[in-house]
Amino acid sequence: GYYSLTRFTAFDGPEWVGLANYQTVINSRTFWMCLGNSLLYLLVTPAIIVLSITAAMIVEANLRGMHWLRLALFLPVITPAIVAALAWRLLLNEDSGLLNQTLRSLGFDAIPWLSQHPWTLVSAATVTLWKGFGFYMLVFLAALLAVPKELREAAALDGASRWRTFHVVILPSLWPSILLVFVVSSISALKVFDELFATVRGAPITSQTAVPLIYQTAFEDGNYGLASAMGVLLFAVILVFSIANVMISTRRRNASAQRARA
Repeated sequence: GYYSLTRFTAFDGPEWVGLANYQTVINSRTFWMCLGNSLLYLLVTPAIIVLSITAAMIVEANLRGMHWLRLALFLPVITPAIVAALAWRLLLNEDSGLLNQTLRSLGFDAIPWLSQHPWTLVSAATVTLWKGFGFYMLVFLAALLAVPKELREAAALDGASRWRTFHVVILPSLWPSILLVFVVSSISALKVFDELFATVRGAPITSQTAVPLIYQTAFEDGNYGLASAMGVLLFAVILVFSIANVMISTRRRNASAQRARA
């Protein structure tokens, strides 16, 4: 906080400048573009929730071979982020990557996954999705196992369809876990760095999110004071977004619980 109010560079110590850094950031078109990209990156959150719940329900079915599937789905979680990002970078390489080679063989043009907006965000978000949903799958799996079997059996005896059973019996029990995953994954998406740094390294900064801009401003441009101001503003955005998420999700959970009781 203090350094955001100073002119602090790699060559000069902190010198008090008040709100000058914040004025510079607010007037920076680059900062707002990167912050907009951070908000766009949030689209990975609902995708993670849907995939995680789907995977958890498949694993919970306890069919033959499910323990191997559970292991396969969780394996990306224990893969180091940099290793995963570099592997995806090779896969998404615009010249020799397997994905673009497949597109060319089908008669389509190659996609600039690693250099142009919004494909840079799609590429990094794919790594985030692939690496993270296995962990959240276990969170939802634990919540599913905690749902009393008696409630499901009662719904089945009443003639409820699978969708009706999920909507009325299972979903209300999942709301606390959904709230947790939504908040945690949203915060992670807003402050994402490793995936972008390793996957789309070299892409224009305006094709990336706010944290890479903060990194560039601090460690490449050497302007620590300005980078600190960006960091404080990003923290404020994350705080407001998290509070809003908790309030909205709590209201939805309460409404869902009331409908279930009715």
